Amino acid sequence: MTTTDAPHELWEGDVNEAAIEEWKADTTTFDRIRHVSDVTTEPQAASTIAERAQVSEPTARKYLSVLAETGRVKVINTESGTRYMRAPQMLAMKRIAAIHREHTKSEIRDTIQDLKTELHSFREQYDVADVDELTLQLEPDDDGWQDITRWQQIEQNLEIAQAALSLYDFDPDDSHAAAARVADTSRVTGLHKYGALSDDSERSTA
Repeated sequence: MTTTDAPHELWEGDVNEAAIEEWKADTTTFDRIRHVSDVTTEPQAASTIAERAQVSEPTARKYLSVLAETGRVKVINTESGTRYMRAPQMLAMKRIAAIHREHTKSEIRDTIQDLKTELHSFREQYDVADVDELTLQLEPDDDGWQDITRWQQIEQNLEIAQAALSLYDFDPDDSHAAAARVADTSRVTGLHKYGALSDDSERSTA
C-alpha cells in the first residue's frame, strides 16, 4: 500500500481496549457478569469479577446474588469476605441441554442402552454390585483400577443421558433435535469415551 492509499486517521489506541469497548457496547452489564461467572471455576471476590466484567462492584454484587438465587453461581463465605464462582452443576446442566438439543430421543435411548450394557458387563466380570464394592475388592497391583475410572465415567454419562432424555417430557416433539443436530454424530459417541462433565469447549479462569 502506498502512502496515498493509507487512511487519513490511523488507530493509535490499544487493540485490547478496543475489543473491550466493543464487548461492552454489544452486551448488558448482566450479560457480562453472567459470562464471567460462567468461566470462574475458583472462588473470587466480587471486585475481581466486576473488573473482569467491566462493571462496578455494587453492580457485580447485585447480579451475582441474582445468579446465586437461580443456582448458577455458588457463594462461599470466607474469613476474608464473600467469594463467588460458577456452581459445579452448571457444566453438567449445559451438557444435558446440549445433548437434548443436538440429538433425537432415539439416539439418546440407544446411548443409554449401550451404557447400561457396559455397566452390566463390569458387574458380571468382577462379580460385584457397584464400583465401591470393586474398589474394596481390588489389590494395589491389580489391573482393574482402570476399569474403576471407566465405571465412574459410565455412571456419570448415564445420569447425563437420562437427564437429557427426561427433557422430552417437557418438549415431547423431538423433531427440533433432529433438525438442529450437528453433522458429526460423534458427540453422542463421546458420551461413551469421556466423563460426563468433560467438555473441551468450556474455558475457565481462576
